[in-house]
Amino acid sequence: MGKSTITTLLASLLHYRFGFNVVVLDCDFPQHSLSKMRERDLKTVMQNDYHKKAAMKQFQAINKKAYPVIRCKADEALDKALEYVQQSAAHPDMIFLTYRVRQTQRAF
Repeated sequence: MGKSTITTLLASLLHYRFGFNVVVLDCDFPQHSLSKMRERDLKTVMQNDYHKKAAMKQFQAINKKAYPVIRCKADEALDKALEYVQQSAAHPDMIFLTYRVRQTQRAF
């Protein structure tokens, strides 16, 4: 469906290009595709000196770290968002939630 892709693109644009503080809650249980993608990207960067330098250069140029991606279930999302807001020094301007749309079969 492209929900994770759209969320990633929009969150990244708003965070890195326009400077908004963004948080993504990955409620796509049990898949958690955004969290897994972030973990995969971090592993790739940490294993390669070129990618480490490129990431450091990007963060220094825009003075922003990567936005947080928090893994949770849909019924925990509001509590997790509130917990993040209360504990974070930089309050988010936007919070994105991704979740699985339950598909049902219909007989016609």
